[in-house]
Amino acid sequence: MNRTAAKKIVPFLALIFAGFLPAGLSFASSAGRAQQDGQVVEVKALLSQDAVRPGETFKAAIILKVQPGYHINDNAPLDEFLIPTTLAFDDNPGLDVVEIYYPSGHRGRFAYSQAELMVYEGEAVLGALLKAKAGIPAGPLKLKATLSYQACDNTSCLPPRDLPFEVAVSIVQAGRESHDLHPEIFDKIPFRTLKK
Repeated sequence: MNRTAAKKIVPFLALIFAGFLPAGLSFASSAGRAQQDGQVVEVKALLSQDAVRPGETFKAAIILKVQPGYHINDNAPLDEFLIPTTLAFDDNPGLDVVEIYYPSGHRGRFAYSQAELMVYEGEAVLGALLKAKAGIPAGPLKLKATLSYQACDNTSCLPPRDLPFEVAVSIVQAGRESHDLHPEIFDKIPFRTLKK
């Protein structure tokens, strides 16, 4: 298939996939791997503290880096046929997901759309508010998650992708000390749950 034909097919594929995409450490994919496997987004997860006690609520920042020349839709695209960026966590017996925060994208115009779009370009920071359950045992824990997105350049879109990654959490016994991390990032994530 030549590139011209492929560019005509990909936007059509986006409409097909829109109905059944799933809901929304170190980098999950390097730039080199991203070009080989179709991933143009890298994910890095950071926690708000170095240790978590049973029953404690804590934060995770999911930092997205979109390769230059590409953009992805934000979580609430203006066009109902566009695929939103979503973050989903696998069920975990020791943790509950309290809230997921998506920043608003910025408006942009691209050749493949007549309307303005809300997109993430460069870097975007998503947030997750998590709670360790009361009976969780001490020790390392890996929380599995998936970022779902569709990347486009100025003229066409790639097929939708799922990018799995893990968030490493250190669970400690009640009464153990913990320290806050990365306040410069977490102070900027406005979780609604914490404002109540």
